[in-house]
Amino acid sequence: MRKLLLPLLLVLLAMPVLVQASVLTFRAPAGEPFYLKLDGKLVNHKASNFVRVDHLRPGKHYVEVKVRGRYRDYQLGTNVYVRHGFETNYGVDVVERKGKLKLRVLSEVPLLPPPPVVVPRVPYPPAEPYRPAPPRYDDRYDTRDRCDYLMSRQDVDRLADAMKSRSFESTKLTIAREALRNSSILAEDLKYLLQQFDYESTRVEFAKYAYDYVCDRERFYYVYDIFKFDSSVRELEKYTSRRR
Repeated sequence: MRKLLLPLLLVLLAMPVLVQASVLTFRAPAGEPFYLKLDGKLVNHKASNFVRVDHLRPGKHYVEVKVRGRYRDYQLGTNVYVRHGFETNYGVDVVERKGKLKLRVLSEVPLLPPPPVVVPRVPYPPAEPYRPAPPRYDDRYDTRDRCDYLMSRQDVDRLADAMKSRSFESTKLTIAREALRNSSILAEDLKYLLQQFDYESTRVEFAKYAYDYVCDRERFYYVYDIFKFDSSVRELEKYTSRRR
């Protein structure tokens, strides 16, 4: 009996720790790589535009962010707060005209057991609900099909994490295509996924593939900011003009 009680006691003692575990994430929506210190300890030794801190003690923490710009460095030190059992997502914005960084809360979601990477699919489409005419959408687009099964920001983050865990560009592309095959996506979220690729050519290829799945196509131009070469933008503009 004593042999059985000891493992049970250890499990009961560990349960509060599991429940209270929290997560912090930081991302630069514009794609600037940055360094992050949490409570005086450097988290990422290589600059990145996304940093995730798991198994974090809930409560107040001191964060230091440093972005190396072309002509100057931008730094910020501030306190952040993370709730018990929640993932708090922060955005790191560079305000060049003021010469400083700004930290803002993007979302706060409860932590759940990690689901599989595959985006959930609905086996049968729901009954067609009443939809008012979409405001200011081009009548040439059929938004009813394009905006069904829209990926949530949490789905996009999980997909981005799955892509980051892969070393080969071709594997990242396969995962991204499979996730989007039966879903739709917002232009801003597509821009974030494109940042996970290392090569310009792969970004162009996936942007072409994803165009048919973009819900707000009138905002597709958001993705142009991440391309280094004007030729890539022209290639995409030419492609999308043929798809209209």
